[in-house]
Amino acid sequence: MVTIKLEQPLAPFSVCNLAAINLANMVNKETHTVDFEKLRNVVEVGVRLQDNVIDATPYFLPENEKQALGERRVGLGVMGLADLLIYCEKEYGSKEGNELVDKVFETIATTAYRASIEIAKEKGSFPFLDVLPNGEPNVNGREKLVQSGYLQSMPEDIREGILQHGIRNSHLLTVAPK
Repeated sequence: MVTIKLEQPLAPFSVCNLAAINLANMVNKETHTVDFEKLRNVVEVGVRLQDNVIDATPYFLPENEKQALGERRVGLGVMGLADLLIYCEKEYGSKEGNELVDKVFETIATTAYRASIEIAKEKGSFPFLDVLPNGEPNVNGREKLVQSGYLQSMPEDIREGILQHGIRNSHLLTVAPK
């Protein structure tokens, strides 16, 4: 099971770059099943879109620009979870409902991380992974990242991808508070 962070505490001068996938639109309403291929495609596009927003944003403070470009933080979240469960004919909180929610969130998390690794292959990692904001080298930054508690729950190919290619975004998933 993969866990998704619910909130992202921001560093000084960080910016909030949030987007949400409407899970209700990921259901085939005739078969009452989640279209996981569609979900993966939407996640891939969402990660790339949010990463592009970082470069397209006009920053008013140089400190915001340095922090945003250095960490390339995004927060892909969700909405419509209750609708997804209704359309899939699963009761909220039931064993079947919880298993489906776990599968949906695992798909989102692993797809987002793989997408960010692919973008890193094209455009490079987030700069603070290798060089700290103060300009000093981030010694073993990639190793430290893949050894973190969160990434230990990820599949091996994701950890290996980060070690080999880096990752484009320091943060990827956020479920915004109500």
